[in-house]
This record gives sequence, C-alpha cells and structure tokens, in this order.
Amino acid sequence: MDSFLLEIITPERTAYTDSVDALRVPTPDGTIGILPKHVGLFTVLSEGEIKIAVSGKELYLAIGGGFMEVEKDKVSILVSRAVHADELNEAAIRNAHARARDIIVRKVKGEELAAAQAVLRRSILEMRVIRRHRTGHTPTLSIN
Repeated sequence: MDSFLLEIITPERTAYTDSVDALRVPTPDGTIGILPKHVGLFTVLSEGEIKIAVSGKELYLAIGGGFMEVEKDKVSILVSRAVHADELNEAAIRNAHARARDIIVRKVKGEELAAAQAVLRRSILEMRVIRRHRTGHTPTLSIN
C-alpha cells in the first residue's frame, strides 16, 4: 500500500513523524481525509481529533488549532498543541472538566468565562480521544 510522510509539529516538540497510510483531520468546515497522492492543499485546522492509519492500526491525537500543508508525498501539520491518546491523564482531565463547569455555573464573564469554556472543550475532546484509543470506535460522550 502507498504511504506518505506525516509530520505533526507544535511550538514545543515534534509530536509525530512517520510514514502513514491515511489521515483524518478537523477543519472549520468539517473533517477531511488524506490518502497517498492527495492533491496539494493548504488548510486551517480546528481544535479536534486527528486519526492516523498506519500498518493496520489507528492512532489518535488531540490537537489545538493550526495549519496543514499537503504535498505529493508529505503532509506537514503545525498546531498549537498535539497530545497522543496514551499521554492523556483521565483523572486530570476529569478534574479540569469539573473545575471548568463550576466556573461556568458561577456565571463569570469575560476572560475567565472564555478560559473555562476552552478548558471544557479541550476536556471533552481529550476524553473522546482516550475512549477511542481504548475501544477503537466512537464512544457515546458523557463526562459526569
């Protein structure tokens, strides 16, 4: 099977670099898939989940927003953050989720509200990535 080089880079590190068979990424207009020999493309990426298919396995990463460039044999992804499913700490995510919900319930405003909403979105995304990693399929989301 054909493959292509994938590089996922954050300001802190190279989160992933290897040959892959396929890729699924979140964009503001929805999720798009990339296969070998994909037409050239430059796009904005949304905060969300990346799915990587390599050697019959699926890998998942939670990402912050950024950009993706697709070339003939290479895909470069530059994002604000990228975390592998096995790097996520479920207990810490649940605690962050609960703290963010408590802040929002207090009806705060301005920057404090925006920060709490961002933590809430990120915690939901990260729990989805953890569950997909464990089960290999899309879970029903409920964080209590």
